[in-house]
Amino acid sequence: MSVNAPEAAAPWESVRADVCVIGSGMVGLINAIAYAKRGLSVVCIDQPTEKQLASYKVGESLLIYSNSFLRVLGELDESFQKSFHKAGFWMAHGMEGRTEFDESVSEWGFESGLPQHWIDKAVNPLFPRVMFEDSQIVRPEIEAELREKARKMEGITFLDRGLVREVDLSPEGGDHLVTWQSRNRKEKGRIDARWIVDCSGRTRLLARRFGHDLPLDSGFETTAAWGQFSHCTDDLFDERWTYHFPDGDTARRDRNTLHLWGAGYWIWIIRLNGDRVSVGVTYDRNRPPEEGNAREVFWKILRRYPVLDWLDEKNLLEFSAYKDVQHCTDTFVSPQRYAMVGDASSIIDAYYSQGLSLSMTTSWHIANIAEQDIRDGGLDVDYLNHVNRAVTADWRIMRSMVRSKYSEAIADSRFFILDHLLDLTVFGAAMLGRFRATRWLIETEGRTADETPEHVRLRTGLSRRMYLSQSAPWHHLDPQRVADLVEAWHRGLERRAKWRLENGVDLPATKAAMRAYAALPGIWRLPFLDRMPKADLTLKAVKEPGFTSVTGTEYRPPVMAVSGSLVLALAGLGTLFDIADTNARKLRKLVRSLRHRR
Repeated sequence: MSVNAPEAAAPWESVRADVCVIGSGMVGLINAIAYAKRGLSVVCIDQPTEKQLASYKVGESLLIYSNSFLRVLGELDESFQKSFHKAGFWMAHGMEGRTEFDESVSEWGFESGLPQHWIDKAVNPLFPRVMFEDSQIVRPEIEAELREKARKMEGITFLDRGLVREVDLSPEGGDHLVTWQSRNRKEKGRIDARWIVDCSGRTRLLARRFGHDLPLDSGFETTAAWGQFSHCTDDLFDERWTYHFPDGDTARRDRNTLHLWGAGYWIWIIRLNGDRVSVGVTYDRNRPPEEGNAREVFWKILRRYPVLDWLDEKNLLEFSAYKDVQHCTDTFVSPQRYAMVGDASSIIDAYYSQGLSLSMTTSWHIANIAEQDIRDGGLDVDYLNHVNRAVTADWRIMRSMVRSKYSEAIADSRFFILDHLLDLTVFGAAMLGRFRATRWLIETEGRTADETPEHVRLRTGLSRRMYLSQSAPWHHLDPQRVADLVEAWHRGLERRAKWRLENGVDLPATKAAMRAYAALPGIWRLPFLDRMPKADLTLKAVKEPGFTSVTGTEYRPPVMAVSGSLVLALAGLGTLFDIADTNARKLRKLVRSLRHRR
């Protein structure tokens, strides 16, 4: 056959489905499984290379919603129990050049482990794991398991022999046409589907095809570089990695998802099974902390940290980098019956590991909209618009969390504490939504056909409020207004911190370590830190009152219903002191200046 023979000689394959999922990474696979569990027919199309399948990728830290959806929808509970247990999250600033986490280092940590008597109160033993027990997973291994589940699941046509070449939307409400072709061009075909869900990652097939890029304001662009290392055994994490609480309890920083902050950059340390560690460096492209390409900057920054001197390039299993990390679409779900989730829609920063969490919740909302349309033949436009507004607001909120910390303000210990407390306010407010989503998932396993009236009530409520921007106590506000307020709050903390640094106000390095049973920092100590033996906001654990117990069967557990309000009040108290103290310092400086002029 001539090399110029027409491609039409290849046979065509044709398949029809309710939903076409583009991409077979973790987000694409969980979407395919979720739609199949709702009784819809699904085609999942992709053709990953052997290199892509064998990639070590990023060691994934699960947080907020990702753990719940993957454990239940993906049926990964057993695998997560065998994964590296995540004790919580831990942040530190001031470790450059230091071999220990001493009193000159500011720290903010949260240990999420539950007391056994809390676990024993759960009616379903699965509930504490789905709700609270986060893990640090080896992503390609989990994806391989999900891929096999998808292959075997009824209702899923797993088409892993082709890449999407064209997408033609139906102008009259009929099926869309997706045309695909294999990499070697020997196979091709068509998929007719009522809905298309793009999970193609940074390929961003539909966003590019239909012009959905959301322009980002200039001045904040980041690069990320990471690697996975072998031979990182327990003995490398000695006593220096142990934190001592005031009541004698201890925590291992290395068993948390650990973040080390510097000027314009941060480092992540994520331990994994098999004596492996995922290590990444994310930095501000507009003021890179070192010269060179991403790999050179990666190593130069790591070498600033003697506590990481055991990282050896000979144990580097794989290195990757994104020059431009951030992007966002102006639409997550379209009235033309297509959607974009995961990196195909947006990515902010690896901080707090929110990429998967936002992907899981957005996918769940889109599945509700798509299922109703497929079953009833009509779109819930109000729900669709709410999803787009709220998810965009969530992206803005997450971006504001990291943007301010890349500034010089991170060196101010009060900013370090209060900015992280503001983050905790957002996540604390989401606890009720996380609880209700956990209940719905465990009791229905993601199958809407098995819902009771109580489950329908849960799902209806979550459709309005399962967003960072729509949690209590700000759920009555427009989501974009909530994002405006959070962004302004972060900017205010940053502005005052910069003034203090520029004017020689040297605040003591401060620590605040929390536990599930001592979940708040002692913010009321802020005015007295410079007079304390140790600048520490960590509180002793207290015996919790009986009404705070959770069985996993409630509709509105009291402690979760008020968690957002409690932390909001605390963050507000700390911010009011910050404003008053900084203004007082400004006034004293002005008075001294006027006296000097006289």
